[in-house]
Amino acid sequence: MLSCIIIDDETHAIELIKTYIGRVPYLNLAFYTTDPIEGLNYINSYNPDLIFLDIHMDELSGPQVVKMLKDKSKVIFTTAYSDYAIEAFEEGVLDYLLKPISFERFMKATQKAVSENIQAAPIPSASPEKSSIFIKVENKGKMLRIKLEDIIHVEGMRNYIGFHTQSSGLILGLLTFKEVEEALPEPQFIRIHKSHIIAFDRIVGIDGNEVVIRTDKKETKIPIGITYKDKFLSMINEVGRKQ
Repeated sequence: MLSCIIIDDETHAIELIKTYIGRVPYLNLAFYTTDPIEGLNYINSYNPDLIFLDIHMDELSGPQVVKMLKDKSKVIFTTAYSDYAIEAFEEGVLDYLLKPISFERFMKATQKAVSENIQAAPIPSASPEKSSIFIKVENKGKMLRIKLEDIIHVEGMRNYIGFHTQSSGLILGLLTFKEVEEALPEPQFIRIHKSHIIAFDRIVGIDGNEVVIRTDKKETKIPIGITYKDKFLSMINEVGRKQ
């Protein structure tokens, strides 16, 4: 979960962004203020993950605040003035939202924040002694070796376990989901649902209660089960903090 703060001298703008943050499961509002100096002091003390920052403020402008920050990439500028767009991107911030801000545009900006956090983090890899697994594929005892790096995600499918792989497509295995979970190492693989385990390095973003994963050909959305949501979001947040 990403910790967020809002710095805006308009209270109605703060209320709107607060409402939007409350609708997104991977965002947590940690602080908000109409005073940019107070906001800057909070940033220096607590280092939040994401900052919604108004550009046009009397005491200290958004670009002036950004110049005092070490990490500009966590800032999303908000403003009612479209002519500030070029200045915003010249500052190297994550995104720019024009007021009145729609929820759809807000979501695109926050998903970009999540995606960049994941992609910038080191991707976990299997240890040398755990680079592949063997699965039973027939009742006669036939076993098949699957390289961990080839697995996109794993899905429970009635009496089978479906391994969605990059090189061979779908492979059906005769084993329990518990056996699969024990065989696939964390955090290289993450269980996000009672019927789904995903490869960490395939994640491109989060869309509401779904994880978006990638293959060479397409993007696929996998549901996040309520039982696994907190642990999953905690892992995502932890990866973002280790950048």
